[in-house]
Amino acid sequence: MTQEDGMPEPPDPIEKRIEDPTGAKTEAWRSTLDDMDAIAEDRRSDGWEVLTVLSAHTDVVSIDMGDDDEFGLKAIIPDNYAEQFEPMYDPEAFTEYLSYGREVEGLMYAVLEFIDSDAERSILVACRYDLRFVEPMVESAQKEGVLYTHLRTIDGTKIGVFEHEEWRPLVSPPNRSN
Repeated sequence: MTQEDGMPEPPDPIEKRIEDPTGAKTEAWRSTLDDMDAIAEDRRSDGWEVLTVLSAHTDVVSIDMGDDDEFGLKAIIPDNYAEQFEPMYDPEAFTEYLSYGREVEGLMYAVLEFIDSDAERSILVACRYDLRFVEPMVESAQKEGVLYTHLRTIDGTKIGVFEHEEWRPLVSPPNRSN
């Protein structure tokens, strides 16, 4: 396509982000889902109740973005997962979390595990987010001393929030230090 002046249009940054000529992003997502299934199976074999959830989209958000002061990871959860999530969610019970992830081509592919160790329950959320945009979110986390993971349905309804006092694993691949 060309602009009115005859010059080619600059590449769309969103289209550029989703391109996958090598298949690395597709393979990273497939591995993330396999990791989530393996973690879930391990927990279940130990007698735990486990819910697995896929994020349709995950944004990294700073305090300065949007109309509210919410910041952190904002995951959009399809309605079928939300229906399973809501009866299990208890912000007072899920007090621990683990992050399993890898960076591929500037994107973090992660499984977030929210843990209620007293009741032996686990919620696993598979997500992908762009590490190029984490710096303002990190600044918000440093300022507030905490980071959040917000889960919403596709229509924007908030269904859960998890707090992370130790948030660095969410923004640093294992081979990168902060």
